[in-house]
Amino acid sequence: MGDNAATKPQRPVILVVCHTLSGHLQPLIRIAHGLSSRKWDRIEAAGVEFFALQGVADLNDQEYYANPDHLAPGYKTLPWTKRGKIDLRLQCLDTLPTQWENFKSTLAALHERDPGRQVLVVAEAFFLGILPLKYGAPLPSGVPAPLKTVCVSITVPAIQSVDLPPFAYAAPFDQSDAGRARNRALWDKWTESAAELTRLLDQQLLASGVGVPGFEYPRSDWPEGFKFVGLVQGTPKGTVLPDPHFEWWSELKANSVLDADDPRRKKVLVVAQGTVEVSPHDLIIPTIRAFAERNKDVLVVAILGWKDATLAEFMPDGVVPGNARIADYLNYDAVLEHADVWIHNAGFGAVNHGIAHGVPMVVAGEGMDKTENARRVGWSGIGVDLATAKPSVERVREAVESIIMRQGRAASSRSGLRCCGGRARG
Repeated sequence: MGDNAATKPQRPVILVVCHTLSGHLQPLIRIAHGLSSRKWDRIEAAGVEFFALQGVADLNDQEYYANPDHLAPGYKTLPWTKRGKIDLRLQCLDTLPTQWENFKSTLAALHERDPGRQVLVVAEAFFLGILPLKYGAPLPSGVPAPLKTVCVSITVPAIQSVDLPPFAYAAPFDQSDAGRARNRALWDKWTESAAELTRLLDQQLLASGVGVPGFEYPRSDWPEGFKFVGLVQGTPKGTVLPDPHFEWWSELKANSVLDADDPRRKKVLVVAQGTVEVSPHDLIIPTIRAFAERNKDVLVVAILGWKDATLAEFMPDGVVPGNARIADYLNYDAVLEHADVWIHNAGFGAVNHGIAHGVPMVVAGEGMDKTENARRVGWSGIGVDLATAKPSVERVREAVESIIMRQGRAASSRSGLRCCGGRARG
């Protein structure tokens, strides 16, 4: 094309989004001014327009670090790895939904100002509020998606590699077979220790409107106008639920606050029978029996599903193992906050609760919609399908242990949920 105004295409507006701390912001400011000086479109005559982050996303370095004990008791005396996890949660993960809302409102303002102008986004790597866009969360009605997004990192690349250990481990660079084996082991250890943060990321993405179409088969002939819009949750996001009345609930909460690599922390298995096939012999008792000898490292929370129900009468010897905690009725949202594995008979509600809380599942159901749900759990990689409604003790144990051993490994870039897919053997 020629250079005259009638034929020369408009360059897109560049929207730079950045984490608020100064060490991240200053390099991006220099990039913004550099682009402006090269005649990329100036929104204002001065060169660059500033859209401030709002709410919890508007962090201030000085205020944040002035009295760090409000972040965690003894913050300054903690190992840097623990301080880093606290900062990542408070600065990046807790602020993600608000950053996303700020980002959407800015896109809407730019579109209203110049509906025909495309937007190119330059995103600093610690601005996690851009992630919902990557994973399909909806933009405001009528606002088009950005032309492209470019990620700029102001730190050493934090991309997982077989050639390098995680940042938290100061091991020497070693590309030998032994070095790579060491790196794999350290990445597994780090992934396990960061599992709570991965789960929180999943929850924040869901809170930002990211749906889970990957749970459904990619059909070629969906009806026109059909859309996935997310999960129907009975408890609104952010609701503070009262503690259940069970005397063992404080034990469950105390276990959850322990670091993932703390040897005192137990794996929590939550098992529920559902409300249709209610015999505890189908799934609850096999799960309890499968881990009855694991008092030191496993807690089993069994939800019977009807008021004032008890379990002892169903046990073969009338004795409930010491590591089993029995609930007659219990809110799934409350207990799944503390769960490592969610075991149920594949009712769609139970599946949705598992997805919403980022808890890998073991499903054992058939009939109604349960067979289809169970197949999708296995196919999508968010759990193990036992392919029966009445699994043996051995099959339950094998499936759960496969999740525990592989939890967090080979997590997809989309979600920590994809840790254990497939069907259990034999």
